[in-house]
Amino acid sequence: MLEPEQPHLVAVGLGPGDPELVTVKGRRAIEAADVIFAPRSRDDETSRALRIAQPWIDPARQQVVPLTIPMQRDPARAQTAYQQIAATIGARLSAQVAGRPTGAARGVYLLLGDPLLYGTFTTLRTALAARYPQIAVTIVPGITSFAAAAARVGLPLSLGDERVAIVPAPADPGALRELLARFETVVLLKLGRALPQIIAVLDELALLGAAVYAEYLGMPEERIVRAVGSLRDYQAPYLSLLIVRREE
Repeated sequence: MLEPEQPHLVAVGLGPGDPELVTVKGRRAIEAADVIFAPRSRDDETSRALRIAQPWIDPARQQVVPLTIPMQRDPARAQTAYQQIAATIGARLSAQVAGRPTGAARGVYLLLGDPLLYGTFTTLRTALAARYPQIAVTIVPGITSFAAAAARVGLPLSLGDERVAIVPAPADPGALRELLARFETVVLLKLGRALPQIIAVLDELALLGAAVYAEYLGMPEERIVRAVGSLRDYQAPYLSLLIVRREE
């Protein structure tokens, strides 16, 4: 239970990109917030999450704080970046508490997809708890990109006791072959440069017809491809996925 003067941060999963897929609870959290924290990967980039949430933000009443979080493969650098972001969030919410006549400051942290599935929010939450333990954190789940993709093409992710694997695209073809042998449905995320190699494995296993490719779901750039063999030379963006459903 929140104390009356306890600052509060809500991580809102916005789903894959279509504003109509944002949950009612997520919309209410955005509308009730004093401060909106909108992550982006570069300073010169508009936050995709902010664009999705825009219909429920009132600039006259709410502060919007862009947070630049560059992609980091080095764990130490990533940790430093999230400590800096945690400091920014903590300082903003603390300032809001000091400036409010009554009640606690309410902040919302916007995220694509679901906050707890291959997201960075868990790292941020840990950094925030270490430095600002007085800030209460709650999480609003969001629709995942692969659930949205399956719905768009009418593809069941699993039936009965079928098994599903959800993994980042493996760089090792052998690892992919093992996944495809063990699971009836395999969802590959963050395809990038691995896509041509993945398609080669699917071709080898006669599974090209069992796959569907999607990128930028719910966004203006959305693209869904059933003939995945046509993507052999394509470098997929970060916001991409492939669903392979093997039917016996």
